[in-house]
Amino acid sequence: MPANSNSTETLPINHRDLSFIALFSLIFGSMMGSGIFDVPQNVASGAGVVAISIGWIITTIGVFALSWSFAYITNKRPDIQSGIYGYARYGFGNYVGFNSAWGYALNCLIANASYLIYICATLGNFAVFKFFGKGTNFDSVILESILIWGVFFIIKRGIHEAAVVNVIITVAKILILVALIIIFAIAFNWHQFMLNLSFEPKFGSVFAQVKSTMLVIVWNFTGIEAACIFALRAKRQKDIIKATMLGAFAVCLLCSLVSILPFGIMSGAEIRSLSTPSSAGILIKIYGLFSGEIIRLAVVVSVLGALLAWTMLTANMFFLAASDETMPKIFTKVNQRDVPINALFISSIGAELFIILAYFTNEVYLGMIQLATSLILLPYLLSTMFALKLVITDKKIDILSFIKGILAVLYGIWLVYSGGLKFLILSSVLYLIGALFYFVARKEYKKRVFANKWEFLLFMVFLLITIIAVVKWPHAILNPALMN
Repeated sequence: MPANSNSTETLPINHRDLSFIALFSLIFGSMMGSGIFDVPQNVASGAGVVAISIGWIITTIGVFALSWSFAYITNKRPDIQSGIYGYARYGFGNYVGFNSAWGYALNCLIANASYLIYICATLGNFAVFKFFGKGTNFDSVILESILIWGVFFIIKRGIHEAAVVNVIITVAKILILVALIIIFAIAFNWHQFMLNLSFEPKFGSVFAQVKSTMLVIVWNFTGIEAACIFALRAKRQKDIIKATMLGAFAVCLLCSLVSILPFGIMSGAEIRSLSTPSSAGILIKIYGLFSGEIIRLAVVVSVLGALLAWTMLTANMFFLAASDETMPKIFTKVNQRDVPINALFISSIGAELFIILAYFTNEVYLGMIQLATSLILLPYLLSTMFALKLVITDKKIDILSFIKGILAVLYGIWLVYSGGLKFLILSSVLYLIGALFYFVARKEYKKRVFANKWEFLLFMVFLLITIIAVVKWPHAILNPALMN
């Protein structure tokens, strides 16, 4: 049974300073990192253009259903201002809510480390920055550390000030992406596109190809929840809904065009052979070698924006969970500018530790990225389930909302499946590690560790699955990429 399902949050923040534009920029900035610039090769590597198009149609329906869930909860329960963590907690209890917050925050930390490595690896493609190599050597760690603490000091000056910087970077990203799409559209050749329409049997059935496409593009939509997580700072609650829906529309439109238009410029085989970032290779074919360097610089700008957005999200997630007593008290401290300073500092330390881990053992780190990234998908599923729960428990069930809720839950299940069931199993290890923070928080506030038998049962399930994982896949605990 959910705990405190009818209570209202009272969190220690006095500033409501994020406008619609700032909220939209948080969404767009967190979603549009490096992924969109590599979408052409990624989708083409497992599907033909017909299946890719079908995959995008299904994904768009799913993403809008997921976005509707956030919008519906915001409208029905405006008192819940802690985003997807709050949706899980108020819908299914404190311990479930904690795990949602822990999984989300851990994903953010490792995502930030991966962004830092990607920035240095991209710079390493330029002759003047060759010494950065693949982004995991000593020189890279120095630059990555500078960026971590540079972002720390930007956010430390104020969430509003950091959001302004994010807006500027987002405007630059949008202009770059629009320019890229215009170039692709001008170079688009209908005859070439028709040649690519032929079925590609080597990738399997249409279903297999659609599945491959959806598995690739699902990661481009992590971040759609950003406005909900900053609901406490939104000037107007309705801006959260508008920013979320517009963010979903903008990313679906831009990503689908970037992935489909290249089939009117190059053959499928040529697109599949492109190196990262593949959009640079397409631009080189149109305008020559120098244009590809421009894309690489654009990738660096985009990833810097994503790094800023995700650092803000990480710190805020720790703060929100601590503010209602499911994370240790240390995360609740705010500075004179209402910035959760301890949460921000610990988040920055976490990112630093992960880039150091990457320096010493890159192979293990890559496996950890796959594992932690899958953790963000469970909070999405819990959010869709809470939205459907609100629809069902309403005095009069709205049939259209019920259908949207069902679609959202189905898409949430698909997201968890797409993350990889093997990683879902191994994530129990990380949930058990996180439980230590939960136990500390419950002790600090002199509360029972588990509010009821269902929470204790969930903990035992995590424990049991962890034991099975350790026995069956001992090497995969340290490196999830080794799991068969």
